[in-house]
Amino acid sequence: NFPRFGHTNNIASLASGLSGSSDTATSYIVGICGGAMLILAIALVWGMVIIGLQIAGQKKVGFMAGRLEHPDFAGASSSNKGGGTLPPIEEEPEDDESLLESEASSSAFIISNDIEVTQEQAKKENKFKRKVLIARVAFVLSGLGVIIASILFYAKGVASFHKSLTSAHGGLDLVQQIAYKTINMTDNAIYEKNALLGTLKTTKEDTGGRLCDGGAGPYAQEIQNGLAEFASEVEELSSMIDDNIGAFGNDLRELVTITEDVNDKLYSAEIFFGIAVAITVMINVLILAMLGQTYFSAKGVSNCCTKFITNAILWPVFSFFLVLAWIFATLFLVTSLAGSDFCVKPDVVVEGILRKHQDKFSSAIFQFIIYYISGCKVKPANSEVEAIADQIGLAVGTVHDVSEAMMGMSIPTLQGECGLDKAAATALEGGAELLHNGTHLLNKGWIEVRTLLECKTFNPVYTTLVHDAFCIDAVDGLTWLYSSAFAMFIFSMLMIMFRAGLYPVNHPSAKP
Repeated sequence: NFPRFGHTNNIASLASGLSGSSDTATSYIVGICGGAMLILAIALVWGMVIIGLQIAGQKKVGFMAGRLEHPDFAGASSSNKGGGTLPPIEEEPEDDESLLESEASSSAFIISNDIEVTQEQAKKENKFKRKVLIARVAFVLSGLGVIIASILFYAKGVASFHKSLTSAHGGLDLVQQIAYKTINMTDNAIYEKNALLGTLKTTKEDTGGRLCDGGAGPYAQEIQNGLAEFASEVEELSSMIDDNIGAFGNDLRELVTITEDVNDKLYSAEIFFGIAVAITVMINVLILAMLGQTYFSAKGVSNCCTKFITNAILWPVFSFFLVLAWIFATLFLVTSLAGSDFCVKPDVVVEGILRKHQDKFSSAIFQFIIYYISGCKVKPANSEVEAIADQIGLAVGTVHDVSEAMMGMSIPTLQGECGLDKAAATALEGGAELLHNGTHLLNKGWIEVRTLLECKTFNPVYTTLVHDAFCIDAVDGLTWLYSSAFAMFIFSMLMIMFRAGLYPVNHPSAKP
């Protein structure tokens, strides 16, 4: 709900504009940056107000000008500017009697006037003490506000963001594990396929190139047709696996490379947490030092040491952290707004970004990624994966029928059926058994691949990464980081407004 000044808050427009020029993408950037510039406007206006108050001076705005001056201090200062006055010349009274009457009347007047002046001074003194108390209390409360905001900056903001990074690390590691497991299984599928081709070739060689094609028995034609059909199916399966599984594995390896790069960058972000801890500690130490200085000022302690610490150390460092708090507030506001916009419809945004880069995928892995992102709603066409599964099923069925027919025969019977000698018949029977076992291994491995590619495997990982780690922990952390940094900025500006509470009161007696 942060103001965008009429510009769009649809982050999908930014994603769509990344691949080319887009007015909507420009509108989004202008809107989010324009809203963040409100913080800059607040800082500039507030800074000008503080400068204006200091220029106005003590007489017009009191302690808001930056110092606590006793009312008598200004009077003493103004009276001393003229270098003193000559004493009045007294005239001699006309006679002693008139002199006595004059002295008596003036004594009564002086006593009455002194009482009124004393009462007036007491009121003025009490009023001034209240102002001093207000300035010091406001300064101390503002300092405590900075301390509390800095603690929230770390305890809520940094901690939530760190939790999101930890979840992201876990999710990316899980993606890598599943991807590596899938790669191993696809490699095994290629290996089992090659083993089938090798077994088929060896069986042909061991039978002299005759796979029961010279027999005249009742089962000879069935065995011959079955083996020929199986050989054709294995050749087609080999072609399908070579054409598709290789690209499938390459895409998975690319996915692993991407996740590793992202993980490395996330580990680099760990430096931020060390910096955040250092900043939090330094801010608290700085504010406590300023509050300690306020205590000494209230006790009237003022010397060269306290002045040097205040003017040469405390205020310069404080000004640095004030600017830092403003920069943090601006950056965290921008990222928090962008994260909140993204999390309105995160799946739509992620899918849009992926479709912009669809050409980088060369296998069905892209369809599966869209399937996982959609929450298992957009089912992949997965013609390649299903076609391979169907082809393996055909090969399993064919070799099962052939091997079942041959395994029920004795070697002499198989010799008679296929017209082979004992060695060739034995090789044919052994080859059929190997082909049977090999196709079942290939089928089992491919079932495991398909199980790994199911939505229940990858969708929870995606949900953990995007919905939990980013949209809950990261955005919540960014919101806390922005809010606490902005609070530090506000309370720091208040400390500058009430900086008079940091200094001792200027009394007339302190004037040389």
